[in-house]
Amino acid sequence: MTKAEFIDQLKNMTAGLSGEEADKFIEYYSELIEDAMEEGMTEQEAVASLGTMEDIADYIKENNNAVNTQSFPAVTQYAPKPQPRKKLPVWAIVLIIIGFPIWFSLLCAAFSVYISVWAVILSLFASALAMGVGGIGMAVAAFFTGDFGMLMVVLGAGLLLIGIGILLAVGTVVLTKLYAKLTAIIVKAIGRQFKGA
Repeated sequence: MTKAEFIDQLKNMTAGLSGEEADKFIEYYSELIEDAMEEGMTEQEAVASLGTMEDIADYIKENNNAVNTQSFPAVTQYAPKPQPRKKLPVWAIVLIIIGFPIWFSLLCAAFSVYISVWAVILSLFASALAMGVGGIGMAVAAFFTGDFGMLMVVLGAGLLLIGIGILLAVGTVVLTKLYAKLTAIIVKAIGRQFKGA
């Protein structure tokens, strides 16, 4: 039985109760299912760990006036089943050892590419900063040229550099956020692989 199916049945059982009491039952059992799933159970295992619907219905009938989460029946308590560690077969271990020069080289190359992208992002930040500072310097220097035509040209160039620097900085911030999200996804995927191994 899925969590949604269980909650539907629980709502039917608590239909005769006041809204507050029914909500307490539903919230309590929903949290138990979520906790069990966080401990590694499947949705169906988490629901099954609560006991039979008859046991839960009997308890609700007996305690429909005072809902106290400390006195819920023992059937609602669960003990997560320890997940057996998967052992690699001998042939897989042999392949990992023999293939070490290849997979380790590929891993190093992938890590180098990853670091290189961060280096490019850092250099884009530095370029944006340099353009902004250079543009500000040009804009200030324009007022010391002494010629109105030259003032307009240098001031325009300075403002253009400032604008390009700002656009580059904004684009680099967006790129940094995207790359950080990609990094988080990769780290989570690697973590799940190690957890399952």
